[in-house]
Amino acid sequence: IGVGFGAQNLINNFISGFIILGEQPINIGDLIEVDGLLGKVEEIGARCTRVRTGENVHKLVPNSSFLEKNITNWTLSDNKIRTKVVVGVAYGSPVKLVEETLMKAAKANSRVLKTPEPFVLFSDFGDNALVFELYFWVLVRLVLEKKQVESHVRFKIDDLFRQAGLVIAFPQRDLHFDDNKPLSIQWVNQKSENPTP
Repeated sequence: IGVGFGAQNLINNFISGFIILGEQPINIGDLIEVDGLLGKVEEIGARCTRVRTGENVHKLVPNSSFLEKNITNWTLSDNKIRTKVVVGVAYGSPVKLVEETLMKAAKANSRVLKTPEPFVLFSDFGDNALVFELYFWVLVRLVLEKKQVESHVRFKIDDLFRQAGLVIAFPQRDLHFDDNKPLSIQWVNQKSENPTP
């Protein structure tokens, strides 16, 4: 009985391996994400699948995980994926200029695909910023390519915003004092807990 229960997971992974090889939800060379792990499939074995991460670390993922959990296969049909960069600008910024500048930053990058064309959404009136989302398409073959393109686009956005005088927002707080009565100020001596007015 003990051996039977112990072998249950092993048998489950073997059966899952045959299902993966038959249905092919993942293939060697695919860029996948499972449980926060982003990597490239290098080998599909009978019991587990070997995935290489962007840090060049090999992870062995049990085959049953690919059938029991939500898996993102970034390159299942092709290597073309859509990604986005989120930017918050200060209130009062000219929104049309922000849109034009974001589009210019995307089109300036040679690794951003011309078709489908990039586009910008004015997504929200945030607590501290007007929130814009820049969407664009890239070709991904390696794990870090998506993040590299996003980083290059952010560098370009920062450069173009400085040239255009646009300000990337940061958290701000407005303090309002009640001036109906005078403010009470006290000096507290660190050696003594008794405040001195």
